[in-house]
Order: sequence, then structure tokens, then C-alpha cells
Amino acid sequence: MTTRLTPLVLSVTTVGAWGLVLAVFSGRAELVVVVLPLLLALLVTSRTTAPPDWSIAHTISAERVFEGERVTVTVTVVAGQAVALLELFEPLPPGMRVVGGHNRGFFTLARGQRVEWKYEVECVRRGRVSLGTMHARWWDRAGFHAGETAMRAPWQLRVYPSVLPLRRLPGPRRTQSSVGNYVAPSVGEGLEPGDIREFVPGDRVRHVNWRASLRFGRLFVTQYHLERNADVILMLDTLAEAGAAPDTTVDASIRAAAALATAYLARKDRVGLIEYCGPFRWVRPDSGRAHHERLLEALLRADVMFSYVTQEVALVPRRVLPPQALVIAISPLLDARFEKAVVDLAARGFDVMVLSPSPIPLVRRARRASPSVDLACRLWALERKARAEALRRLGIAIVEWNPAEPLQAALGGLVGARRRRAAR
Repeated sequence: MTTRLTPLVLSVTTVGAWGLVLAVFSGRAELVVVVLPLLLALLVTSRTTAPPDWSIAHTISAERVFEGERVTVTVTVVAGQAVALLELFEPLPPGMRVVGGHNRGFFTLARGQRVEWKYEVECVRRGRVSLGTMHARWWDRAGFHAGETAMRAPWQLRVYPSVLPLRRLPGPRRTQSSVGNYVAPSVGEGLEPGDIREFVPGDRVRHVNWRASLRFGRLFVTQYHLERNADVILMLDTLAEAGAAPDTTVDASIRAAAALATAYLARKDRVGLIEYCGPFRWVRPDSGRAHHERLLEALLRADVMFSYVTQEVALVPRRVLPPQALVIAISPLLDARFEKAVVDLAARGFDVMVLSPSPIPLVRRARRASPSVDLACRLWALERKARAEALRRLGIAIVEWNPAEPLQAALGGLVGARRRRAAR
């Protein structure tokens, strides 16, 4: 704790000195009587002033939240001795803003008094946020002395990307052997009726189709399609970004990845994540609630990483990229290296589709409107359209998504594109 004299001390000292000088030159003792109590009070206060004693406890209402949610911060101050005036200030990181109360407070505390100070903040952007650094400033009763200190009661707040609601998802072409929600072409134990055939020894009685049996006079059984799950790999592009935080292409891509991971895990699919940032960072495909938290933690760490290093997709282990997996590449298509990786996956026989958050509306929002910006965005849109057509000619389904619009609308276009391709 650092203690210093306030500007009031200089003012009182100046007034006292001028009073003594004028008393000497004018020969008037009244001036000495006026300024002498001020100087004595200043002298006594400077000798008897000691740093105040207090303690601070800092708590938050939740340690894990999603973007857009609010957290209540509670600061408890306990005074060991009387404090004439205490100012507390807690600086907030860029990804948070105050929506209720104030993050700066002033208190007058009696000996042993306990005060609670609360305010509410909104989590604007994902990331790990450190709270609990309190800057304190105090003044004595006369106002001659002030002190400053920084007290730490650290709390780690994790802000996960917001999960957008999804109802329809692109289905995989090939399923796995585990039980899930997709109707497989093969027959077996399931719920979706398939073909009808004659009864053979070994068939279960509960599979007998009594309507067909009564009509033809012999036993028939109903065959059911198997219900299987799928492996879904989300491939995230973090090579480059456009826009201004918290509305950048990387932020939009991460929100889309979180929504897709949540929706596919709810359908009992195994979901994996590959972050392409020059080198690869991945999460092996799995299912369950614990794996959902593992994916959110990986998306929490995802950020733009500039690198000249480029690795081949063939270096990704087989357990991370299963052969029959559905690969959803999420990229604004700002770097040719990611496009090459997508083409390589398609050439290796993977079921690949591309969800491209458009950087154009994000750049328009961040820039001031002008004819030159409008012309540049129009030329940029033509270039993106040409690059998307080049990927479609290679058999890769691609859809452009405006982050200002619902993600479900873009996924509907992706499902339609896959159906048209299957029909062809």
C-alpha cells in the first residue's frame, strides 16, 4: 500500500505560510491566531495517521456461462477499523460490460462494519476471463492523506460460445455400427418398417405381419431398418479473420461449430473437432455430456494463429478422422490453404460439405459506408462466388451464411444442395 499527501496539504501549508509572512510584515497577531490552528492540525494528523485495516472478499454467481448471459459480482468489504472514505474499482476485460449497478463504489465504514456491493455484467464475447483485481483508494477524515493499493481475489470465468438453435441437420451418407437416429439401408432390429417377406424358422412372432398373413393365407414378417449413428467431424478454419470483435468471421464460425456439435451430440452421434491453424489441433470424436464440455473447452481456446506452416490432411490420425465420417468445414474462405485441405479430403473419399460465414456483411458493419467500400464488397462477392463454383464443380456442397441471419436457414440450403447432388 502506498500512502501520499493530498493536494489539500499543499493548499493548507501555502495558506499558513502566507498568513505567517503577512503577520510578520504587517505586525498583526490576529493572522498568527488564524493560521496557527491549521498548521498544528496538519502536524498532528501527519504524525498520528496510520493505514486503515480492511479485507475484501470477491465472488461471482456462476463460473461457466454462455455468450449473452449475465453474471452477478458480489464484493464484501469488512473494516477492521474505521475508514473515513474508501473507493473501490474493478476494471473489466474487453469482453464484458456492466448492465446493472456500477463497478466503482464509495464507502464510509465504521469499525467492524460489513458491506456488500453488487453489480451485474454481461458476457459479450467468449474466452477465459479473470476477475477479482480490486483497486482501492482511501482518505483520512481530514482529507490530508490518501493511500492506494491493489488487492487480488482471483476468479476464473469461462464464457462459452452461444449455441444457436437448430432443428434440421445435414444427414451423413454413411452411418456407423452403433445405435443412433439414422435409418440405415440394412435390415435388422429397428423401428422403421422396411420390406415384407415370408416367414422362415427362427423369425420372431412379434415381427409377423398379420394383415398380409391373413390376406395370403400364409405367414409373412415385416423387416425393419437398422437405426445407426454417424461420425461428424467439424473442421474449423482459424487461419484468418475479418470484421471487428465480437462480430468476426472466427466468432461466427465458432458459434456455428458449437451449435452443430450440440445438435449432433443430441442425436447420439460421435462428434470430433479439427482446428486448422497451419498445424492441426484436434479433439477425437466421441459422444456424451463430458465430451460436449470437452468440445466447448476446445472452442474456447480457438483463435486466429498466423503461421507459415502448412500440414497435409494425411497427417491427421485415423482415429481423429474416421473413413466414413461426415466432415463439415466451417470457413470464410479467406485462405487458399484451407481450400486445398478441403479438396484433399474430398479427393480421399470423405463426405465433405462447406459452411462459409460470409465476411462481407461483417466488414460492411465495421467500415463506414462509402462508394469505394460498396464497390470493393461487390467485387469481393463476385470473387467469392467464383471460388464457391470451383468447389461445387469438384463435387463439394457449399453454402454461404450471413452471420446476421439464423444458422438454420443456411443449413436448409446445405441440405437442399446435398439432395440435388444425390439426385444427379
